[in-house]
Amino acid sequence: MTLSNLDLFVILAYAALVLTIGLRAGGKDKSAEGYFLAGRQLRWPFIGASLYAANISTEHLVGLAGSGYGSGLAWGVFEWIAIFCLAPLIFLFLPFYIKNQVYTVPEFLERRFSSSVRLAFSAFMVLLAVVVKVSISLWASSIILHSLLGWNQTLVIWGIGAATAIYTMKGGLSAVVYTDAIQATVLLLAAVILTALGLHEIGGLQALHSKLAPSYFSMIRPATDLDLPWPGVFFGVFLMGSFYFAMDQVLVQRVFAAKNLNEGRLGAAFCGWLKLLNPILLVGPGLIAAVLYPNLARPDDAYPTLLQNLMPTGLLGLTIAGISAALMGHLSATYNSVATLVTQDFYLKIKPHASTSQQILTGRIAVVVVFVMGALWTPVIGNFKSLWVYLQSVSAYLMMPFACIFFLAIFWKRTNTAGVLACLGSSLVLCPLMMVNHQTGYALLPFTNTPLLRPWLHGAMLACSFSVLILILTSLLTAHPPPEKLVSTTVSRLSDLQLQDSRVAWYKNYQVWYGSVCLVAGVAWYLLR
Repeated sequence: MTLSNLDLFVILAYAALVLTIGLRAGGKDKSAEGYFLAGRQLRWPFIGASLYAANISTEHLVGLAGSGYGSGLAWGVFEWIAIFCLAPLIFLFLPFYIKNQVYTVPEFLERRFSSSVRLAFSAFMVLLAVVVKVSISLWASSIILHSLLGWNQTLVIWGIGAATAIYTMKGGLSAVVYTDAIQATVLLLAAVILTALGLHEIGGLQALHSKLAPSYFSMIRPATDLDLPWPGVFFGVFLMGSFYFAMDQVLVQRVFAAKNLNEGRLGAAFCGWLKLLNPILLVGPGLIAAVLYPNLARPDDAYPTLLQNLMPTGLLGLTIAGISAALMGHLSATYNSVATLVTQDFYLKIKPHASTSQQILTGRIAVVVVFVMGALWTPVIGNFKSLWVYLQSVSAYLMMPFACIFFLAIFWKRTNTAGVLACLGSSLVLCPLMMVNHQTGYALLPFTNTPLLRPWLHGAMLACSFSVLILILTSLLTAHPPPEKLVSTTVSRLSDLQLQDSRVAWYKNYQVWYGSVCLVAGVAWYLLR
């Protein structure tokens, strides 16, 4: 496909705008707190938009549309249940994070457990950033831009990855957050336009319903469904989402930088309202493509095919800018969080008295390293059959045990370092074993070849359950954690959670806005059951 001059102008203008704002943002505050946490002065609109942009990347645009093309709207469950997954962050973990004034999630784990737990979790997050976040985003974007424009995939990977690294290194979290606000707007606008054009081409929503099987519009699947069984969705995906929004450094770092607790909670609630649109805007195009182009070779071709055939001149450039927005928002979020992890959890352990300039330099070096490693890893991803299912299954197996560790750390004071390390060790054995067992037709563990255990979500829940059982038994059989480790890190009474500030007006009360979005999501989910 050849781009018009107008399309090229839109893309170049957008790129110039993002780079300019990214390079200028945060330039005044040269402190470590200013670079890594934007001086802890962020307000709720920027926090919410940045959370949303950091969450959505190119694999969501391509993968969710492809999943919708193949099996319907049910894949939007990941987006709607994410709204409820914000609850642990808003009500439970954020008060402890802000009270302890931490830079990183692993830093909180050190205060609750030990430095060994902190380092283990930090290493896990850095590895996850390279092999899942950075590499997958770059690979998915290279596929779609190659399909649409014929651009060389290698050049796309290194060009976009490097450009995002430049403004992330220059401006720190401030650059990331302010550019994220722009990118979230562009992404939503492009998604709305594409969905509207698709529905118009079909003849409207009623025509879409009439031309697809009723199962395409059902959001709840049977317990034996291999991809989206309802027990796995309501319990397993909730644990995954809770980890992602309340414990993953890439997402949580935005809320660490909030001006105060209420601003952070309002920002998370605002992100929930933005997520409310995703099943329609991200999965919906797949249903539209299933009507317009029912014989595609691969489901993942749905999104590029819609763009090629529906987007008029000028709007195609805006859509490509939206794809770039999703990619750059996700990448910049990951880069900045890795810089923070490496600096705070590793470098300062070696050089605790390092100057601010040394800390910022270390963070910038970390950005370059993770970008290069992620770009080098991208060809490996091309060997996997399904990008989206692979991404979600790996996330399920890796994130569920960590989510349980965090919940037990807050609620059960008997949880100790030995129990956590035993849980981590067992999950590193059990989770790969269950994944291989699933891929090889249940040959390794024949007892899992039953209708209820065949779904990959249920296999991940089983592995998680065994790991948590080991954590509980090990904690009970070893010494109590030191009393000083339980101060400001566990729930002793309801007031520890700081649920409401009586000085905040109702229209600034996060409980009002978060409760409203949960109600809307719940009603919509019920209507599409």
